[in-house]
Amino acid sequence: MELEELDPRGLIGPQQDVETIESWAERNNVAYGVVRAWAMKGVLPTVKLGKRRMVNSALLRGWLLEQEWMA
Repeated sequence: MELEELDPRGLIGPQQDVETIESWAERNNVAYGVVRAWAMKGVLPTVKLGKRRMVNSALLRGWLLEQEWMA
């Protein structure tokens, strides 16, 4: 299976590690344009799977936990 054949909808679930910018924005009730800007500026960690840029929620959770530990 090539990465271009990967169907991102199959990755969506309550504890997904990667998801599309669109679904992350919808799930977190943030405007798509805002989330896309965060992703492009590196505010949100992303990974490219095929032609799609996906939010890497595993990295985001790790960073948030690290910040909590340091506080």
